[in-house]
Formats: sequence, C-alpha cells, structure tokens
Amino acid sequence: MHKSFFSLQILCCALLTLAILLPAISMTQNSQLESPNSHDITAQGAVAWVGKAETLARRGEFDAALPLYEKAISALTLYPAQQQALRYRYGIVLNALGAKSRPDLYPLARTQFQSVLNYLDSGAELPHSAARVRSAMAHTYHRQAASEPTVTQRAHLLNTAYLLYKSAIDGLSDQKEWHNLAITYFNIGQVCEWQGNLEEAIAWLELAVQLDLRHKLPDLKEDSDYLTTLRQQVEPIEQNPETHL
Repeated sequence: MHKSFFSLQILCCALLTLAILLPAISMTQNSQLESPNSHDITAQGAVAWVGKAETLARRGEFDAALPLYEKAISALTLYPAQQQALRYRYGIVLNALGAKSRPDLYPLARTQFQSVLNYLDSGAELPHSAARVRSAMAHTYHRQAASEPTVTQRAHLLNTAYLLYKSAIDGLSDQKEWHNLAITYFNIGQVCEWQGNLEEAIAWLELAVQLDLRHKLPDLKEDSDYLTTLRQQVEPIEQNPETHL
C-alpha cells in the first residue's frame, strides 16, 4: 500500500492542466494580435496535444499519450512557467503509470520533477511548492523499490526515498499543506517499515494520525489502521495464563 497526494485517477485534473497552459496562449495573442507567428501556433498546439494526451491516457492508451506530453513540453520552451507546470503534471502521469505496470518509467518521472525543482530553486514560482515536488520525487523511489528484486538496489531506493521525504517535511509544514504532510508521514513510515525499522515507522504514523485528528483529514481510519498493524508487530503476544507455555 502506498499513498500519494496526487490521484492515481490521472485524468481527473485534465481541465486544470489545460487551464495552466492557457496563459501561454493569451500572452502570445496579446503580443501579436494582427498576425500570429509560429510561436503562437506552437503554443496553441501544446494545449491541443495535452488535451489529446489526457484523452488517450483516460482510455489507458499510454504508449500513444506519452509522446504527446513530450511534444507539448517541447513546444512551451519560450514559456518556462507553463512548461515546468506541465513537466510536473507529466511526472505525475509517469508515476501513476509506473505504479500500475511500468516501473521503467520512474526515472523519466524523476527527470521531470528534477527540472521543476531546478526551476523553483532559481527563484521562480509555480502552483506547486518545492516541498510537494520533493515528496513526489521521493514517491518514485518508494514505489520503484516495491518492484526491485536486487537487495542492494532496493536498499538504495528506500534510503533515497527516506531522505527526500524528510527534506519535504519542513516545507510542507511551512506552507500548511497538512494533508500532503500527513501523507508524507505515512509514506516515510512505510519506508521505515520496509527497512525493518518498525519503531521509527510507528513514530511517523503517530504524527500522521495526529495531523488527521487535528485537521479532520480524510485518511484518519487508514492511517490509524496502519498504525495499529505496526504496533501489533512490535508488541509481544500476551501469554495465556492458563497454559504452561
């Protein structure tokens, strides 16, 4: 079981994605009202490509959808804010697809998230905080570890996920992204469980449950159930006083 603040129903945000790209069109149209140049046409094409990609992805036709996302990203080179917002979205799609059947796509998802982080670290702004992007990147390592057969590589993936999740915590707290923070606590707790560190896993899940209670978050039952399961793994089984065992 993994949890993520981005939905695995990857098409539910299709209109949001298009809304992010529309400013690129309006900027070019405002600057060249009389005769749209090739940049105008390319930016308009980016919106069309994303819309088609989202439609294909909704139908599960990912092999056809992914190149369209890439074409749209390339088309937005002159509009870095829109391009990086789309890279984040594309990373989410790749992450969701990796979880379903294509773990080979996790490195490509990380490439998108790293580009977004580089953009944010330059002082630019996007709707998504750097902390959220770091947690999303951590999730790619976390999920990839689930299908990694090599012990040393699995350990590396889990350790990287752990460090990235931890690096996102302060930023999520500062931005008051309470639900995303609770999910990050849950995920880092699961990483600790997979690493065999049950006591630390419990500590992280306790923080998640505390946030759920404080902010009336929707994951309270799931987080509480997981916390109970972890505690049962470390608490000794009570001996039956009626036996000699």
